[in-house]
Amino acid sequence: MRIKMRNRRIELGLSQLEVAAKSGLTRANYSHIERGRSEPNLSQMVSIAKALNVAPNANFFVDKCDKMDQDINSA
Repeated sequence: MRIKMRNRRIELGLSQLEVAAKSGLTRANYSHIERGRSEPNLSQMVSIAKALNVAPNANFFVDKCDKMDQDINSA
């Protein structure tokens, strides 16, 4: 999960659908990016950052997952 994305969205009081619409993405696509199931391309990063009123910084899109997820993904 991309904790910074989720926390910022919640801080702004926005739903995934609202951020997706502002970003030009589908809700499903945005959800997959926020949950860390897919990687955003550069234009998606910029669009999401604008929708969330943050600087388009790659560190904002870093995944945070627990040990179990890391073990599964490295197998």
